[in-house]
Amino acid sequence: MNNKTVGSCDFCKSQNVSIYEASELNRNFSGILDLFVVDIEKGKPIENQIISDYFLKKVFTQTLIDTNNIKQLISEIIKDDIADYQALLNNPVRLRFQNAQDEEEANQPLFLSWDKFSEEIKTVNRFHLKNPLDLEKLKSLFKHFRKDIYKGKKYYRARISDNPKGYAIDQMGNPPNKSAKSGRANPNGISYLYLANDILTTLYEVRASLFDYVTVSTFRLEENIRVINLSHSTYDIFELAELEELQSLEEVMIHGSFIDKLEQELSKPRRRSDSELDYLPTQYLSELIKSMGFDGIEFKSSLYQNGVNLAIFNPHKFKGLEVSVYDIENINLDYTELKAEDIL
Repeated sequence: MNNKTVGSCDFCKSQNVSIYEASELNRNFSGILDLFVVDIEKGKPIENQIISDYFLKKVFTQTLIDTNNIKQLISEIIKDDIADYQALLNNPVRLRFQNAQDEEEANQPLFLSWDKFSEEIKTVNRFHLKNPLDLEKLKSLFKHFRKDIYKGKKYYRARISDNPKGYAIDQMGNPPNKSAKSGRANPNGISYLYLANDILTTLYEVRASLFDYVTVSTFRLEENIRVINLSHSTYDIFELAELEELQSLEEVMIHGSFIDKLEQELSKPRRRSDSELDYLPTQYLSELIKSMGFDGIEFKSSLYQNGVNLAIFNPHKFKGLEVSVYDIENINLDYTELKAEDIL
């Protein structure tokens, strides 16, 4: 949603932010409330339940949570239909699929299985997993994260060079298969094209240092493609809430932590201490996404907060246009002192 009105928020008290009439969010928010049922014995107040593990950081900002105005905001959002949700506002609630038996069944084998999957594929079985993931469930889940990227969109790729001449455009693409080393998404010997959404992100991704010369190439998408998008806090809860099938929202809520983990692992920068074994889980899942007919995966940069990366399975769908060489003149570092309690 976009809004040009700027002011102070009555609920989180933020200043100079885009503001909305709360009731305009009714259509987005009602789908979330429909996930809950009253449970006097085991439930929690609606405002606490929404910010529980399934919705943490997906619906409310920490600033709003700190003001204790969540219930007031919910009431204002649904004021036109408040009679339909009065019971949820006045009583303890739980997610309607979340009871002891159903939760255990629903969460298997994805919700708690990343560590087991990762350990097995790295140290026990490589090609024929003894405890395989439910691939059909994963495929169904991935379909909620589809994104179309259209012909003409531009992305960037960088290489650190030894001199100000930099590299020619034909040296800036993905390496040939025989030279491709294992990456977060690509297996050894299979070459993918890794791109970033802007120049600054790609400078961070190559870990450019002071006085480095960095060649940055511009790549243009030559045809429409479809990717799996993991870049916006993994999933947009409000967008999913607008889906006609409530089951789709439930599915993402149940298994969302598995997708969160995939995003985190893909976003991790390569380190010298990494073993090729560390990349096997994300390579396996990238291959699954590729087998579904997708052209790549979009994910957040862990090195630049506002950056987005793209791992492309079919590099020929992008054309290199031009190169520019940059001299790194300054590096800003933000830091936070760790307290004793943070280290424990």
